This record gives sequence, structure tokens and C-alpha cells, in this order.
Amino acid sequence: MDTIIADVLKILKDAEDSISWEERVRSYLSELVCTLLGTAMECLDDELAEDWKKEGWRVERRDARTILSTFGPMTFVRRRMEKDDEAGCYPLDTAMGFRAYKRMTAYCEYLIATIAAGATYRQMALAVSTLTPNTISHQQVGNIVRSVGTCCEKQEETEKAAVDVGQELRQPEVLMIEGDAVAIRPQGTQKHLEIHRYQIAEGVRKNGKRRELVGTHYVASFSRQDAMDQMAAYLGSHYDLRNTIVLSNSDGGSGYEKEVFDELIGEALRHEHFRDRYHVNQKIKDRAGWAGKALNNALHKALRERSWERVCTVLDTMAANAGDERQGENVEKLRSYLQRNWDYLAGMEERRLGKYAGSLGTCESNHRLYSYRMKKQGRRWGQDGGRAMVRLLTALKNGELRKAMTETEDTFQKKYTPDFRGAVRRALKAVKFQEHEGIKHGNIALNAPSSSAVGYLAKVLSAGVAC
Repeated sequence: MDTIIADVLKILKDAEDSISWEERVRSYLSELVCTLLGTAMECLDDELAEDWKKEGWRVERRDARTILSTFGPMTFVRRRMEKDDEAGCYPLDTAMGFRAYKRMTAYCEYLIATIAAGATYRQMALAVSTLTPNTISHQQVGNIVRSVGTCCEKQEETEKAAVDVGQELRQPEVLMIEGDAVAIRPQGTQKHLEIHRYQIAEGVRKNGKRRELVGTHYVASFSRQDAMDQMAAYLGSHYDLRNTIVLSNSDGGSGYEKEVFDELIGEALRHEHFRDRYHVNQKIKDRAGWAGKALNNALHKALRERSWERVCTVLDTMAANAGDERQGENVEKLRSYLQRNWDYLAGMEERRLGKYAGSLGTCESNHRLYSYRMKKQGRRWGQDGGRAMVRLLTALKNGELRKAMTETEDTFQKKYTPDFRGAVRRALKAVKFQEHEGIKHGNIALNAPSSSAVGYLAKVLSAGVAC
């Protein structure tokens, strides 16, 4: 400890300004921690090798390895061991979850992927190089995101195939389910990409003046069928809806009709489907925005009052005021749209569901998680990179990213076996701190009487008395 403090004080003494001293201290402490970690790994490797030798393994060679951790580059030497009819391996790498051909720890990848979900790859690379002793490129950040995305994909496939017979199914009073798609720009010659999303919630909780959903789960994919399969699997493995009121909401586009939600939900106490109010208002604005504020307000009022007769009267007035053939066609298209969706435009109060008012219509706002990251600044995405980012964002939204990484990669699953615990205990004993005196005490060979001058000097030194 005294040596470390002395080194830090020397850095403070030699620093040119208030920025350089902290920079140099951080670098010094990072190197110190990485050195300690490397030494600890080598001590653990010594003990693990002894255990493996008892099982017939023999040391083939010793190799050095450097792995980037959150503390910085960690370098250590460990043994590669071999056995007849067995593939060679590194016991330390197996015990600690260090993956072959990977130069970064799992936790470091987890942090980079988490932050990369909200920042560009170049910004993420700059942040890593600035705030840590590590240096990575934006291409490496992209590779990490794709690797983590693969873990999320494996987790999704596992959940779709899993059937837990002993799990108790939830039976909420109400369940809200919504679906929609958001388009992003593709790379290359591909025409378009769409992120298909479904979300569920068991209720709404007030947080001050704001409301937040509770009991949520989100799925997203470039394939609508895949998103449907994920949501259907989740509902089937977590819910019993026979005594639940299900409220569904969508814009009515292809793949988001009421029949699709009927298929997802299966058997339920009651299913009420709603047309998303945001998209209805947007449709009116697109088709009849030219008609003026007065007629548009009259149309919205007629819709709220659920009077089809008054809706037709307003639309007839719009058609009469149309300035050209195109405006007239838009009015008729709007009439067809409203008539086609009339049953789904009824509000909560009319359906005697007033206690759940304000619980639907959040799917559009939840697009922001994806659109802010994947649409701003003219960003374009390929299939692999885009799919990985979608899965990463969804796993973060569900709070399942750590679970996806640890449960799908065998090397991430730390196994505290008795042999491993024993090796750690023996390593602790090998490096156990022992108190020692700061000064080595010596003595003088006495080849003379104790009453002589030399004898007196020997007595003084052994007693520690100042001369």
C-alpha cells in the first residue's frame, strides 16, 4: 500500500496540470489492477492444472493471452492441457468463461452492446477509447452488436420452443395487446425494411402526472410472422386468458387486422378490438386536411358522438366543397375507411370499459426506441446488422439482455464446481498475506567477553536501545 501511495504522490508531483495528473493516475491504477488480475489468473491456473493432472491430463504447453476487460488489457500465462482421446483445452479459460478467439470479456461486451443501443458505432468506439484504457474500432462495435444479437435470437428461439408444464399461468383482469410496424431505410438495392412489433401490458399505473404500463412484454422482428410466433409463444406460456378481458389496438394495416389478434389470443373471456386513434386522426388529416378546421372539427365531433348520419353529412359537405377531382376522391376514400372500421372506432365508454380508458395507443410512442436509433441522420441498415440491433433493443426493453447472453452461451455460465472452489481455496492459501517486520534484525557474533566494548554493543543492538 505504501508503495502505491508513493507512486501516486510522485505522479501528482510531476504532473503538468490538473488534467494530466488524473489521466496518469487512472492509467497507473488500471495497469496495477490488470497486473493483479493477471497474477490471480495464473495462481488459479496453477491449482486447476493440479486437479486436471489427477484426472489423467498433462500439460502440452503454456500460452500467453491478453483479454480486454473493463479495467483494461489483462495479460496472463495459462496452460494448455491434453489427454488421450480428448480435445486439448485451457482449464483456466473453461473455468472463467473466456471464449476462444475472443479478445474481450463477456461483461465488457455486455456494456458496449448496452450503450451502442443508444449511440452510433463510431461514438461508442470513441467513448470506449476515451473513458477506458481499451481501444476498439467502430467495426468491432458492430461485430459485438451482431454477436449479442445472435444471443438474443437464440434466447427467442428457446422461449418459443420451451414448454414449462409446472409454471403457474397468470390470469390478469385485463390484458392490452397492440401491434404496428415501423419502416427503416435499407442498404443496397433492397426496397424497404419494416420492423414488426407487438406489445402487451397488464395495466396502467400513474406516476405523477404521467402514466406507465405495467406487466409489459415486447417482441420485434423484420418478419411479421416471426413476431407473431414470438408473441403467441409468450402468451401461451405465461397466460391463461379464459377469465381475462383482452383489449387489442392497431392501425388496421395488412397483418394487423382483428382476425390476427384473435389468432394470437386464442380463448379469452372477452376480446374488444380498437382502431388506433392516432392513425384515424392521421387518416382524416391526410384525406381531408384541405377542407379546413371547421369541417374537420365537425367530423371529429361526429365520430366522438358515434353518429354515422352526422359523419355522412360532414363528408357530403366536404365533397361539395372539393376544389378538384382528387379532393373528391379523397373524401370518398375517407368515407370508405370510416365505414369499414366503424365498429372499431367505438370508445371505451360505449363498450362499458370506461375503467380502462387511456390504456391503449402507446404502441406508436414506443416506436421511438427503434426509430430514434435506426432512422435518424439518414441511417441505413443491412439485414444482419439491422436484425441484431432490433433484437438488442427489444432485449433491453424487456430487461432480458443479461439473461439472453448468460443462458445461450455455455462459456458465460459460470460453474462453481467443487473442483473450482477447491482450486480457489488453495490459491488463496498460496498467496495468503503474512505479517512481517519492516526491518530485518541482525546480531553481532560475539567472540569476546560480554563485559567488553563489543559485548556491550551487541546488548544495545539486540535490545533496540539507541546509543
